[in-house]
Amino acid sequence: MAVNLLPIILIHNGNSWYLPYTIFQLKKSNPNTPIYLIGDNTTNHYRTLLKHIPISSYENSTNLLNSVYFHKSSLGKDFEFPCISRWFILHAFMKEQSLSRCVYLDSDILVYSNLTEAQARFPYHGMTWAGFSAHNNFIADLGILEKFTNNIIDLYTNQFPEELLEKSLFHKIVTNKNKMNISDMNVFHDFNIRYPKTLLDISQPTMQGTFDRSIEDTRGYIGTKDGFKHVIWKSNQPFCIE
Repeated sequence: MAVNLLPIILIHNGNSWYLPYTIFQLKKSNPNTPIYLIGDNTTNHYRTLLKHIPISSYENSTNLLNSVYFHKSSLGKDFEFPCISRWFILHAFMKEQSLSRCVYLDSDILVYSNLTEAQARFPYHGMTWAGFSAHNNFIADLGILEKFTNNIIDLYTNQFPEELLEKSLFHKIVTNKNKMNISDMNVFHDFNIRYPKTLLDISQPTMQGTFDRSIEDTRGYIGTKDGFKHVIWKSNQPFCIE
């Protein structure tokens, strides 16, 4: 029986030094899977390896967000706004391409698993996140992604209600005295509060594997090396001990 391969989508501006590593490893682990890079002219040369989509085609999808967005972050707007607007671009792209599901990946992630097979092992979910952010987001329900983008508009329109931010673990981690940081990580925490059980945490080491929170996050793992998880390589696959 033929398996419908799970499309993989990256959204990235600029030709960052790490991008070729991400793409080549992704192609190696998922050689037959359709891979889309929504990017600018600086990454058009990757079109021989994947499907390159001009990000400029989806500028209108961020108009509503742009009208209510206000910047509150220790990082610059040039960094933070694209992190939030990418979910609107992703929704517009999936809708245009009639994609009901996909996996969205941050562009600095190395993938060592067949992602179609990985999702087949998950229990039901609308979207996923990995402990504190959705850098590995297996989207199984386009309607949930739309609800998520609508929630972003609602939060910005209502100036991010303080009671929601206070419940956000990430907010407590990054807040410095009188300084508040708002990012898409906040938004995912707030979405999880409003709609519990909608997001599946895939950072938990279950099913004999995990989608890592961050190589710098050593909580729950045995052994560290130079401030990172201690990675053991077997048959060209990375392993860590919980």
